[in-house]
Amino acid sequence: MIELVKSGVVFNEENHTYFLGDKQLSGITGMIKRQLFPDKYKDVPQFVLERAAERGTKVHHDCQFADVTGFEPESQEAVSYIMIRTGAGYSALDNEYTVSDEEHFASNIDCVWEKDGTIALADIKTTYKPDIEYLEWQLSIYAYLFEKQNPELKVSKLYGVWLYNEKSELIPLVRKSDVEVKRLLQCEIEGTRYLDTETALEHKQDEVQLLPKDVINKYLEAVAEVERIQPFIDGFKDSLKRAMVEHDVKSWDTSVLKATITPAGIKKSFDTKRFQSEHPELYKQYIKETETAASIRITLRKEEENA
Repeated sequence: MIELVKSGVVFNEENHTYFLGDKQLSGITGMIKRQLFPDKYKDVPQFVLERAAERGTKVHHDCQFADVTGFEPESQEAVSYIMIRTGAGYSALDNEYTVSDEEHFASNIDCVWEKDGTIALADIKTTYKPDIEYLEWQLSIYAYLFEKQNPELKVSKLYGVWLYNEKSELIPLVRKSDVEVKRLLQCEIEGTRYLDTETALEHKQDEVQLLPKDVINKYLEAVAEVERIQPFIDGFKDSLKRAMVEHDVKSWDTSVLKATITPAGIKKSFDTKRFQSEHPELYKQYIKETETAASIRITLRKEEENA
């Protein structure tokens, strides 16, 4: 049976800090954001971040509870997580496993999995769209610290576990080299920016990056939130309309909203296509040209297109 080396670092979950004795160590996720993704959540309101963090924490706890107890998962995300892990043939070796270099850095790994004597590390993400580049850096650093703490073990696989409501995916990740990981950690220790060196964040010379990735991801998350609440908005309007019709209320004004009923009727419209077909010359006499402003149409790619 594989036994993991326990770190002497103490993790305070309430304020998310790591201490080795009296010395506070830097967390990996905070370091990654400072060094590689400084603007990742710059324009996101604090209350949105807090709500997302609460949801993520709950999903993490549900998954950990299912792993540790073997009981039936309590949430859809935890059900998906167990199906993903077992479907890949892994058993849960540890959850929230603390790794550290015992000097500067420490972090908790969401999942340490085992299969046929091999080790895989996984991190759970509950955002609308997983950031693969972020995940690869995060798990690569975890793997480096894990092997440093467990010199007899080698990490064979890295995964992102994406859980978003009913959607889920096991995402294989490409490990960054230990050389690059050590360079990144050293830059943080010295207070220099790793972004000034050749990193995986550099874009190809022939690519035009019109907007930062974090801005695009925020837009996608906003769209997903609108899609999530739209059924409630439509249902509310329908319920209010039926209530107003039932009580013969034409207008309802409260301190927070005003609703007005447009009675059912017959709508008349001009059949432009038929008129153009039957009277083409006359139609041309009434064509009016008007300048229009530029517009944009955004189409979200389906998941299979991005696979």
